[in-house]
Amino acid sequence: MKEKEKLKTALQKLEKIVEDLNRKDIDVEQGLEKFREGVELIKFCRSQLQKAENEFIQLKKDLEQGEEQQDEQESQQES
Repeated sequence: MKEKEKLKTALQKLEKIVEDLNRKDIDVEQGLEKFREGVELIKFCRSQLQKAENEFIQLKKDLEQGEEQQDEQESQQES
């Protein structure tokens, strides 16, 4: 499964857990288990979002380096 799909699935599970925890008739043990599951899903989501942010930063650096190289080549051709 792709990372994007995993993140989407994790977010959907988190939404369901929040709904379940908001029910008035949930017992303590069940609520605690849902809470534990939610914590793990949040950790996973944070990890995936950090990976995406790192990739974005790297792509931005690559783009900026490419623009600098292009500017250098253009200035050399003008000389």
